[in-house]
Amino acid sequence: MGVAIRNVIFDWSGTLVDDFPPVFAATNAIFRAFGEEPWTEGQFRERFYLPFTEFYRQWLPRATFEELDRHYHDVFRTMEDQIPLLPGAREILEYACGEGMGVYLLSTIHSRHWERQAARLDVARYFRKAYTGAIDKRGVIGGLLREHGAVPGETLFVGDMRHDVDTARSAGVLAAAVLTGYDSLEKLKRSQPDHLFRDLFGVLGFLRRHAREGPRGGFPIATVGALVFGEGGRVLLVQTHKWSDLWGIPGGKIRRGERAEDALSREVFEETGLRLVDIRYVETQDCIDCPEFFRPEHFLLMNYTAAALPGEVTLNDEASRHAWIDAREALTTLPLNTPTRRLIERVLGVTRGPGA
Repeated sequence: MGVAIRNVIFDWSGTLVDDFPPVFAATNAIFRAFGEEPWTEGQFRERFYLPFTEFYRQWLPRATFEELDRHYHDVFRTMEDQIPLLPGAREILEYACGEGMGVYLLSTIHSRHWERQAARLDVARYFRKAYTGAIDKRGVIGGLLREHGAVPGETLFVGDMRHDVDTARSAGVLAAAVLTGYDSLEKLKRSQPDHLFRDLFGVLGFLRRHAREGPRGGFPIATVGALVFGEGGRVLLVQTHKWSDLWGIPGGKIRRGERAEDALSREVFEETGLRLVDIRYVETQDCIDCPEFFRPEHFLLMNYTAAALPGEVTLNDEASRHAWIDAREALTTLPLNTPTRRLIERVLGVTRGPGA
């Protein structure tokens, strides 16, 4: 058992608020002011990075900071009052404060923009302290921890960009990345965060389920999953961002003191809303640092088959889509993650060639 998470540091832009439209517009205004072609949204998401001083030094080396600041804020402030909180932002802030956690803000946002947005959105009261104007957050987070006596191993940093993950890692803090902001899934995967979530509701669920258990040690993680059969012999597969948006079986980690089959029933119900019967063990796969998973991990995947009782599939935050499909058809038509492909081949008796 590790120590519990007692502090949460939040980024602002793209993590708690959706300010992408004004930031995108303001950045293109700068390019136009210096005679450069504006970028598409896709180009911006791929090329933009923090610290923004380094970003502009690469793309507009002739511009001074004063010029950049003036052009940026001239556009940004005209759209600022349209910036909304992201779904789950107020819920997670209220939960963290209600649990007595230290809640802090660490952001590049200018202090005057933070004060205006925080007042309009009524969120300043949630933070013990807001650290704004942090051009390079790596140079600020250490002081934040020392000032408040926050233990790095008991602290979670929630952000939407690679720079946030790098900042957390520089201070020995746990990094939680969310897919709500500026960086794509691929960019965030390359940064190897400790945890990756589709949105803040996923982070909230993590805090509720695991914060008091503390971070895990460096041992293999025992998990369970099932090839679930339904009406007409079709199997249930789900698509999840943690597995590079590939398709796989529902399942999850075994809790301490929990029987494997009980864990399977619980995880499948939490992820799909389905109840299982006729659970049968198939195999255990040793899955070590699979590149399809969003970070290096060593899993012991205990795989089963099971039948689903009648009911509607209700996905939680871990999956984006589901499909009932013939198992053989899935092998040829769906991009499956490797462990799921191997399980289906084993269940169907498909023989793989040498080296497969």
